Amino acid sequence: MMLKAPTINEAESSSPRLRALAIVGAIIVLFAAALSGFALFSAGAGPLFADDHPDCPSTSLGTLTANVILNANGSWTTEDCNSRFRANTDAHTYRFEISEPGRVRINLSSPNADSFLYLMTEDGSRVADDDDAGAGLDARIERTLAPGTYLVEATTVGGRDRGPADFMLSISYVEGCDIIDLGALQPGTDLTASGAWTIDTCGSRFVETHPAYGYSFTLPQSGTVRIDLVSEHGDPVLSLASASGTVIGANDDGGGHRNSRIEQYLQAGAYFIEATTYWERDIQPRSADFDLTVHLVDEQKKQDRFLIKIEASQVPEEVISGETFTVNYRVGNVGGGDLAAVGGYAWVYAIGPRVFERTDEVDASEDRWQSGVSYHTADGIAISASSSIDELPSLELRFREPGPTWIFVAVLVYDEDDVELGWHGRWHDVMVHDGFTFDPVLVRVDDSEYRVSAEADEEGEVANSVTLTADPDTEVSADIQAKAVYTAGVSTQIFPGIFDREALSGLSESSLRQGTSLANPSSSTSLSPFASDLTDHISALGLSEGFAAREAVSPIAIEDLLLGVAEVASQRYSQISGFWKAHQNWAREGRTLAFMEATLIHSQLNYAETVLSPAMTAGKIVQSARDSEMGWEDPDVESMVDDLSTKASCGDTETALRDALALAGSENVDELIDLDAEMRSILPVYGSAIDAVLCAAGDIDSENSRFLASLSIDDNEAIEELFTPEFPEPEAETPSQSLRVIAMALEDGRLELGVELPDGEQVLPETRHMPTDASVGAWFLSGDVQIDEEVIGKIRARRLADGRVEMGFLTPDGVAVTPDLRYIASDIPNGAWFRSAQIEAPQTPGPGQLE
Repeated sequence: MMLKAPTINEAESSSPRLRALAIVGAIIVLFAAALSGFALFSAGAGPLFADDHPDCPSTSLGTLTANVILNANGSWTTEDCNSRFRANTDAHTYRFEISEPGRVRINLSSPNADSFLYLMTEDGSRVADDDDAGAGLDARIERTLAPGTYLVEATTVGGRDRGPADFMLSISYVEGCDIIDLGALQPGTDLTASGAWTIDTCGSRFVETHPAYGYSFTLPQSGTVRIDLVSEHGDPVLSLASASGTVIGANDDGGGHRNSRIEQYLQAGAYFIEATTYWERDIQPRSADFDLTVHLVDEQKKQDRFLIKIEASQVPEEVISGETFTVNYRVGNVGGGDLAAVGGYAWVYAIGPRVFERTDEVDASEDRWQSGVSYHTADGIAISASSSIDELPSLELRFREPGPTWIFVAVLVYDEDDVELGWHGRWHDVMVHDGFTFDPVLVRVDDSEYRVSAEADEEGEVANSVTLTADPDTEVSADIQAKAVYTAGVSTQIFPGIFDREALSGLSESSLRQGTSLANPSSSTSLSPFASDLTDHISALGLSEGFAAREAVSPIAIEDLLLGVAEVASQRYSQISGFWKAHQNWAREGRTLAFMEATLIHSQLNYAETVLSPAMTAGKIVQSARDSEMGWEDPDVESMVDDLSTKASCGDTETALRDALALAGSENVDELIDLDAEMRSILPVYGSAIDAVLCAAGDIDSENSRFLASLSIDDNEAIEELFTPEFPEPEAETPSQSLRVIAMALEDGRLELGVELPDGEQVLPETRHMPTDASVGAWFLSGDVQIDEEVIGKIRARRLADGRVEMGFLTPDGVAVTPDLRYIASDIPNGAWFRSAQIEAPQTPGPGQLE
């Protein structure tokens, strides 16, 4: 079968065209042969087993002529001659003559066996072999042969173990394999041809198991020629050769969908085209029609059209398995016309083995895809004429397995009817490692210096090396190795570009050397000071006291709260950034990084990215709103609010805030949670700011785990203990039972009581009738209400002075549960159940009785 580069799984794409867009070169293994009409294959390898059975006869089938088909029928038994080439396999050998050169087809079929063919020269040297080039499991060899004597061995794949089987052999010239002349290609007049690939179509001159047609044409004057091969059901493949037989062009899927296109400048002369398919004869549809068009391109008209290309692309040469990496690109219209002139749209994608990511469609308009426009996704590949637009962002991909691989970055262009107009792309080789790699680096652990390196083999497997600098032969303990590798990881992967991280861009730096002390890089370490700062400012502004007194919360006070938290965040980042700069200066002076310094820098980075950055951003938004005459309706302010809100969607932030407040030692967590909900409703940006912190901090521990895994130290107690977050144990939830209290008036004036469960089941306690002479205001208690032999409480009811009855429930430990809807009118009809609102009755573990 023809070679084809890895492609997108069609299930992963909305466009079948993507199946093979990543092919850049190795489409077919082409052999420049036989375009002059025929070629005699030279003798190949000799037989493997001929010496074991020198007396095995060959049967002569005679001379092959145009009007005669040579046939032979036979059977493979377990006693025939051995195959020359296949051990323990029956075989029959046939001899035939050729007096006239031509295309010869040899078929071997069997209803009960998997046939296999060998073609040899007269001395037994192998020319060709085949297994399944015919229909189903039939074998077929098709070759252009010169006059001479040839041998055919008819054998099987399964050998003697599969038992006896009959076979049919036929040898014939193949009709209709001549090259069809299309004539001379002139401007304005295309050359065309149509046909269908079937199981009986002549084989390709390059890969014989694929059906093919050959065409020739002449080009009177040099020019650019476009050849299109289109098929609705087939998978066309084009080959172009010069008159001398040199292959000068080949293409599989360059013409949209699975169609093929070759477009290139040709000198005046004669040319050969082969129209074949990617699929072998018996794998493709039974019959696949095709249309061939040869067109002389109008160069000026082509230059006046749009031409959208990937002008530049950035893909890392090395990435870490399991880690997301960014693909940047610059795409532009370098043609002379606007895409809007034909309507349509374009989009960019990146593909690799089992990875695929794409942009949304960008419609052509007066300000999109016009001639000369160029769009970039990163400053590093920008040019003076390019700009960035939201519709074309960077692409994020991730490889799961280590080893050498590739990424193809391309742009697709369609018209308004979704017909593909063109594509263009760039190929990148990528090495995927299963961890970080770095050159030897010196680090300190427990006052000793160690040399650490991480090297990858050809398959991307990384191995760490840790040696004591003073004595390289000393065995290093597992704990010291883990700490040394971690310190080297911070030194090489985090610290060098610490100020370039996206979350810290635009933040004010300082040269102060005072750093903020943090216990470890875990999420709880970052959340605790955040919650403390928040509660301190809430208290200082009197928000808790005012809310407890049921005073309306002022939006100005909430703004002041955000500004106050942002100011503290700014001060802390100033200290942290100064600490980092000092260490960077020391590193340049040759000082090695110590393990405790590495953990502190890592902790500070997590804290700065997840807490300080969003807090400072929220303060900037508030200040911008106050400075603007339009306030919160200023478009720039609204844009900043939207950007912040996109970082604030991660699920249950109330629980995360509750945990953070508990970490900070807050005694009134429930009241603060209620106040938080009120402030969110008054000033939405407050909620976005708090959630942005909680969401970012919630990712710290998983990011830490990935970092450690990339250093191959994810299974070490000394490191794991350092990175384990400390959250308060959640309070055990008291189990409860949903129910409604029900009551029904009886004819004798009593009131019958019970409960009804959510599924409609009614539970009636043994003592359940409230007497007619019950005192006003006195609670009547029913007997025990039991569910699955467990007492969940008692029903209680009392008569009121106005004649109504109030219903309720009492838990086993004496807690009264009062439904919202709990009163029954004095004149309810007899025999009908009346229900309270649903309640949640807390359950005390184990059975119990109320006295």
